[in-house]
Amino acid sequence: MPLYSHSRLGTYENCPFQYKLRYVDKIKPILGNSIESFMGSMVHDSLEWLYKLAQDSNIVSKESLIKKYDDLWSENWKENIRVVKKELTADNFKDTGKTCLEMYYDRYHPFDQAITIGLEERMIIELPEDKKMQGYIDRLDKIADGHLSVHDYKTSNRVPPQAKADQDRQLGLYALAVHQKYPEIKKIDLVWHYVRFDEEVRSSRSEKQLDLMVENTVNLIKDVEKATDLKNFPTKTSILCNWCEFKAQCPEYSHQYASQKEVPVLDTTTMTAAQAAETVDKLIELREKKKTLSADMNAMIETLEAKLLTYSKESGHNSVFGKDYKASFKSSESLRMPDKKDLRRYELESLLKEMDLWDKLQEMSAYKLKSMLKSEKLTYEQKEQLSEFMDKEDKTKISLKKL
Repeated sequence: MPLYSHSRLGTYENCPFQYKLRYVDKIKPILGNSIESFMGSMVHDSLEWLYKLAQDSNIVSKESLIKKYDDLWSENWKENIRVVKKELTADNFKDTGKTCLEMYYDRYHPFDQAITIGLEERMIIELPEDKKMQGYIDRLDKIADGHLSVHDYKTSNRVPPQAKADQDRQLGLYALAVHQKYPEIKKIDLVWHYVRFDEEVRSSRSEKQLDLMVENTVNLIKDVEKATDLKNFPTKTSILCNWCEFKAQCPEYSHQYASQKEVPVLDTTTMTAAQAAETVDKLIELREKKKTLSADMNAMIETLEAKLLTYSKESGHNSVFGKDYKASFKSSESLRMPDKKDLRRYELESLLKEMDLWDKLQEMSAYKLKSMLKSEKLTYEQKEQLSEFMDKEDKTKISLKKL
């Protein structure tokens, strides 16, 4: 039984395909870590060092803290760390981390607000149905008898609203973990430190909130396990793709990286990766001229589209990148009604009347019938009977988007 974590479940929610590569296939990413993630880790490690010394009544100077940060940065820096935002440099992020630590130091020095009883403490969380999770709490403080506070450092570039903190699963799991490990504790404060802004976001959890969080988390784990059994991990594109370490291994973006030596070049018998890129550019050129094109030119467009569809199918690329545009391929299954000359159409009409569905449908519309088949209002048997009259058709659509 896998040991889940908030970040592991978050990966599945953000992109099931990334989850598959990271946790199921355990594939090493080709691309390097993002600078945002690296800077956040260095700030975390610096604060952990600070509080470890403070536990022994050794309060270091602000200059010593910044020197530790600089040393950690140099020791852990790798050349493949990626700066996604082109207007910024690695030094910009390094300076941001320093500023975060300086503001934090000024606010909390001499770090005697509470007694620190745990740093990067690993917590095991027991859930119903034999599910288990783990988490690492940045800092656990004792405020007074029966009163603990959980502290989590964030280097994000925005502070979330209070409502998000009050519903956040990670904070809820931390609260549950502390309750399970320290059942005598009556009060638990949950504190997010948004160190870029020198701000705290505080929250807590009621028993009712924890129960709901547990139920939702167990259901999410079941979804992950079902996907694992079915080997069903679709890609899910979003702005987060820009920071994904597996971008070069993802069918949505792999063509963009096909020229890099670390990435397998997926040429096919139809065309090479470079030819596929040129085909996207040619397709854009022809589509823009389509209004004035002759029927022969329209046929050329269809031929180019067919070539790209074949290339996508053979290579496994879901997207092909041209010079200025990206061609994406999306497959879907559509249901088609029997046409008016097909006797099945009249049999379908009779069946709908027998089921008292004809008045609701009002007309022989494939769209309305498809919606009806997806609804929960029909029994399984009714859906099976009606589906027999529908022809299934696989379609792949090419969409072109400017890069």
